[in-house]
Amino acid sequence: MDAYVIIALVAVGLMVAELALPTGGILGAIGVAGLFAAGIVALAEGGSTAEWVGGALIALAVVSAITLYFVARKVYASQRNRPPLAGTEEMIGSGAEARTAVSSDSGQVFTRGTLWSARLADGAEPVQVGDKVVVEAIDGLTLVVRRQPQVQTSGGSAG
Repeated sequence: MDAYVIIALVAVGLMVAELALPTGGILGAIGVAGLFAAGIVALAEGGSTAEWVGGALIALAVVSAITLYFVARKVYASQRNRPPLAGTEEMIGSGAEARTAVSSDSGQVFTRGTLWSARLADGAEPVQVGDKVVVEAIDGLTLVVRRQPQVQTSGGSAG
């Protein structure tokens, strides 16, 4: 097997690994460099097949580099100003369903496959069984919730 084929296969493997691993574009950049290097090695070997394969590998490296640049920019921009959230912190702002009536001191809501103790946020309207709520804060192992605003639909008749 020719050296440029092995280099190109390793490069493509690195680029595929970039899709699955959170490396920030490092594996993708190394893969692009590997494709470029495989193209140069193919051109240096000479021969009719190696000549057009070398050009194709260099062209693929250029297209891959451009794609990696634009995709990496979008990913970076989407994550730039977001603090990392983990555990219960990421529950704030999410929805839940009341499984019991929720008052200012007790109740239960169901969210993310788990039943949680809950209480109403200050100034919140009472919550009945089945109402949709929004998690506003977490106090220990108790969710602080507020009833989700109801969207009014007009039931007007045509005529």
